[in-house]
Order: sequence, then C-alpha cells, then structure tokens
Amino acid sequence: MNNAISTVVSPNFRSSTAADAPAIAALLRDPLGLAPGHPMAEPIHLHWKYWEPHPNWAGSRSYVYLQDGQIVAHGAVIPNVCLWRDQRIKVVHVIDWAAKPESGGSGVALMKQIGKLADMIFAVGGSELTQQILPMIGFKECGTTVKRYARPVRPLLRLVNPEYRSWRLAPQVMRGIFWTLTAPSRPGAEWSAQRILPNQLAAASIIWPRPKLGTTVFERSSASMSYLLRCPATPMESFSVHKHGRLRGYFLLAFAPAQARIVDCWIDSDELYEWRAMVQLAVGQAKARAHVAEVASMCSDPLFEAALVECGFHMRHATPMWLRAPSGVARPDATIRFLMADSDEAFLHNGRNNLWA
Repeated sequence: MNNAISTVVSPNFRSSTAADAPAIAALLRDPLGLAPGHPMAEPIHLHWKYWEPHPNWAGSRSYVYLQDGQIVAHGAVIPNVCLWRDQRIKVVHVIDWAAKPESGGSGVALMKQIGKLADMIFAVGGSELTQQILPMIGFKECGTTVKRYARPVRPLLRLVNPEYRSWRLAPQVMRGIFWTLTAPSRPGAEWSAQRILPNQLAAASIIWPRPKLGTTVFERSSASMSYLLRCPATPMESFSVHKHGRLRGYFLLAFAPAQARIVDCWIDSDELYEWRAMVQLAVGQAKARAHVAEVASMCSDPLFEAALVECGFHMRHATPMWLRAPSGVARPDATIRFLMADSDEAFLHNGRNNLWA
C-alpha cells in the first residue's frame, strides 16, 4: 500500500495539519457533540489522534475535503494490518467522519478518496445515518458480528455524575448489584498479572496475536502498544499474564470515567479456562481502581466472548462489521478478530459516567 497523498487524484482532498485543528473541531462540534471543553476536542488529544507518529502509517492520519478553499468534510483513519493466511492486508477504520450538510456529497467523496489509501476500509458501529450510507458507498457486511459486553463491579457508582437521570436509574443499580453478586471470583493462585511500563515494552517479549484456523487477527507490536499508552484523554496500562511464572499473554486496560475497558488482550492458548483466567486478572486490576464502576469490552471471536460470559459479563449490544475493498481484492473469509483497540472505542468518552451495564 502507498498512502502518499500524491496517489490521490482529487484536488479537493488533502491530508490535514495541526493548523487545521480549529476548523476540524468546529466541523465536528455538532454532528459528534464535541463542544469546547469536550475531552475528545482537546488540542493535545487531536494531535495524538491525527498527527502524532504512528507505526502503521506515514504522516497525517486526518483528511479533509475542500470547497472554495474551505474545509467542508473530514475523516481520520486508525491504521492496522490484517493477518489472514499468508497475507498482510493494510486496512483502516475511519473515525470522526463528518461533513457540512450543505456541501453536497463531500463526505461520501472524502470516504472514497480515503479508500484509495489502503487495501480495505472496515466500519463498526456508527450512527443510524452512517449505517444507511455504508452500503450505498460500497461497504458490505463481512459476516463478523461485534458485541459489547460489560460487568458491573461497583454498581452504586452509577449514581455519581451519570450522563442521564431517569426513572431507569434505580432499576439499573439493582440489576448491577445482582450481576455483581453473581459474578465469579478471581482466578487460581497459579495465575498472575504484572504491569508493563511504557519503557519496558520493547524488552517484554510479549506474545502477540496470531491468526488461527477460522480467525483473522489485526497485527500488534510493541510500537503500536506504545502509541496507545500515550493516549492523553483516556489513560491506559498494559499487563503481562503469567501462569506458574511463565509468560502466557497480555491485556491492555483503558480507564474512562467510571469505566475500565479491556481494549486488547491475548492468551497463547485455545483453552477456554485460560482465557477466563486472563479476563479475571483484568477485572482484578480494574477493581483495584476505586473510581471504576464497571469493566467493559468488545469482541467478535467466540473464544474471548465465551470467556467474558463465564466471567460475569453481559452482552449490551451487537453490530455487524462492514468492509469496503476495491473490486478484485479478496476479502477475508474468516471471522475478523476485533477489539476496542482497533477503533476509537478504546478511548472515546464524553467526560461523564456513560456506563453500559
């Protein structure tokens, strides 16, 4: 893949720079609710998300579409590499996609231009309008379903700084108490988790995900993990997983207001009980933070999903994954293993307690 801007034919499409930040923030303000002071609109977060160097992309990851010299549409990419069979497929997930209503199809034009920068684009979630537009611009459901799961750990914290107040709040708290009391306990003593500091990543010998029969994975590396750990809006911490002192895998936690997220994880095993132990370790680390009301995650592969369910997580939502690829490009015919680290779900929040469970 060549993501140099010279490959793009439209003179109205270009990569953005930090100088465009005010115009981009203004464009995103209404459709995404990014009012001044919103944590996702802070200049330091925009810089990390769009312009800080990324191991899987050269240059800016933010793109704009112009009319009469003015920015009328914007989209940014989260770059990744899909490992499928013996192939390494350059894929992007588009975030912060918005256009001025009066700009006459500029958002669609921008998405098509972004499509020229990678082998494939994938999409998960989005607004109802986005879901309607995707099939109209060449996206197709790929057969992978992404599910949201959550497990309450301090349900009474739902009453503190909630995003919404309604009559549902009391029943939600009671349900959370029941789910908390019926969730399983910690893993056996042979399992342990050890914090990996950012300066220890390169030497940590982490066991990264690899494709297995029936599953495609997104590539991980110490460089991509280091990038996530530098997120300014949502602090993240990485941990190695050990059994009897032997390294078996890792997990990455993100801490949004009142919510800890298992945004990435892997165990070098096909055994459900070992995946369950890893999830229990992650829950234990999350519970050690007094502000955490629930632990959440997203998944698409059946093994991780089964481990979440056995650890007391409850499904809150399911959505299909969409793919857009040029004609003639083979699409993966296996389940694509998607986690929060593969999209902005790893760090997205509005500064309030927007809980799932």
